[in-house]
Amino acid sequence: MTLQRLFPAGPSVAPRLLILLAALSLVLLAAPLRAETAARQLGFADALFAEGDYYRAVSEYKRYLYLQPDSSWAAQAHLNLARASLLAGRSAEGRQALDALISRHPASPQAAAAQLLLAEIPFRQKHYQQSHQLLQQPLMDSASTFLRQHQQRLSLWNLLHGEQYPQALALWHSNPAIFGLKEADLLALQQQPRKSPALAGSLSAVLPGAGQLYNGRYREAGLALALNAAFLLGGLQAIDTGNSILGGILLFFEAGWYGGNIYNAMNSAHKFNRDQHQAALATLKQRSGFSLLSDDKQVRLQFDAHFD
Repeated sequence: MTLQRLFPAGPSVAPRLLILLAALSLVLLAAPLRAETAARQLGFADALFAEGDYYRAVSEYKRYLYLQPDSSWAAQAHLNLARASLLAGRSAEGRQALDALISRHPASPQAAAAQLLLAEIPFRQKHYQQSHQLLQQPLMDSASTFLRQHQQRLSLWNLLHGEQYPQALALWHSNPAIFGLKEADLLALQQQPRKSPALAGSLSAVLPGAGQLYNGRYREAGLALALNAAFLLGGLQAIDTGNSILGGILLFFEAGWYGGNIYNAMNSAHKFNRDQHQAALATLKQRSGFSLLSDDKQVRLQFDAHFD
């Protein structure tokens, strides 16, 4: 189209020129308005996240990503969507959002953080071996020093929870300064006194309740001894008085109590070891200052300070 056709000579040129300028102004203003609207949408989602309203934050992050899939903040929105899902207890949705972030923004620092959050999901579910296996994958090139050190710290705690002390000590020696623990702490954890389930079961096989006594469970020890003695003596007395049917029933139940007494003693030893181990780990974790990325309820995960 030529200028002559668009603006023919005559008195009608001025109105047409004004219309064209108005249209151009609308086009030029549209982009800033869209950017401002997008910023408000993301800001509202972030506000909900900061208030702990994670369910609504999930919806608003999804809305933002649907309307602004190519925004410069899309990677952060994907990350916060995943974190809000995890904090809301929706692990499957969180894992799906993390996978989407890694596939769509593989070069972003947020994608490297997503790798670690994927490993934190099984850690929170006490699947320490699975979490440790995920951490063996190299972090993306965009990962900061902070994230690389967090990978090592999370690996150490997986090994400690799994009682893999030689591997944990080797990892600690690779970079002692980042763990907030001393070698003596790990050695003390490894050398904790433990109860032997085999010994506890054997003691209770010889004398019902003895295994529970060995485990320090005095009430259970007295109950096991009393019940087994009552059923055994009752059954034998019934047989002696000629009531063999009642005696057989009582001895049948006694066999069950006797086997249960042995199982209970062994299980109590396992529980003692597990509780003692968990209590020691909780103390060390608090002393070291370790925390999961998924536990950080700050909107930006303070990544601005950590990313290289």
